[in-house]
Amino acid sequence: MKSIVSQEPLIFACDDQNFVRVRLDKFLFKHFPDYSRTYFQDLIDLGMVLVNNNPVDKNSYMLKKNDIVSVTLKNREYNLEPAPVDFGIIDVQDDFIVINKPAGLLVHQAHTGDSELTLVNGLLHYFKDLEKFNDPQRPGIIHRIDKDTSGLLIIARNLPAQIALSALFKDRKIQKTYLAIVRNSPDNNHARHLVRDNQENKIDFSIGRDYKERHKMSHKGFASKPALTFYKTLAHYHESALVQARIITGRTHQIRVHFAAIGHPILGDAVYGTKSPLIDRQALHAWKVAFTYKNKNYEYSCPVPRDFLNLFTRIKI
Repeated sequence: MKSIVSQEPLIFACDDQNFVRVRLDKFLFKHFPDYSRTYFQDLIDLGMVLVNNNPVDKNSYMLKKNDIVSVTLKNREYNLEPAPVDFGIIDVQDDFIVINKPAGLLVHQAHTGDSELTLVNGLLHYFKDLEKFNDPQRPGIIHRIDKDTSGLLIIARNLPAQIALSALFKDRKIQKTYLAIVRNSPDNNHARHLVRDNQENKIDFSIGRDYKERHKMSHKGFASKPALTFYKTLAHYHESALVQARIITGRTHQIRVHFAAIGHPILGDAVYGTKSPLIDRQALHAWKVAFTYKNKNYEYSCPVPRDFLNLFTRIKI
């Protein structure tokens, strides 16, 4: 699928009473029916949709009379051909799949429109039923993790399951637990031993788009939304610590932003911290998920990958 359009901003005045109290995505879809609401959400995430010269953070923004909407459409080209892609399959149910995504693999194509293979290409190759989804760009995708984060993802196999599982995420009924190695110790306890208590700490900074660098999020960004992370330290090292992070909300880059905000960025995170000679990506792994679906409890975990294990051997206890 290929879409080529103007790069110049297009300006619309919301002076028609029919558009007052209308969602922004519906307004955009009315003017550009050849594009999906997912596409417009991507533009919003990139700061390419402005209302009254201010970026908006969600496609559900309700327009008001005399609002001025500015849209910069972006050239897009998607590679949606089924292709063999390397990822782990943890479980296959009638309604969903649980997979282990390796670091370095995009969940779906990025805004740049490059042609690198993604998890979606692999899913379409191994699970033909996903071709039935109306959204070919993200068939069955109900949540995602960053390209350089490894670990568990849940993929819906049909539309009713996608709706039901998405509702569980929205209602915060899916428990998501990550493992991360951060710089120094967030507990200000540099003793070199395993932590044997079960104390959880909280980070509750709101998260929004960074004012200067639109590809980044920030705990001091614009259009911030509440974000909540609970964590506990599992082990202390000389200049780092292994932490378990349990996220209640699911904001973009949430764990990375939260630990950077308290002065303990994730090891190897070049965006919110610094690169590391010990690992060539952020040391973050989606470790466990647990949820109840159709009155049945499901709980999954997957071991950390080899580069994570190698990192343990290279940091000094």
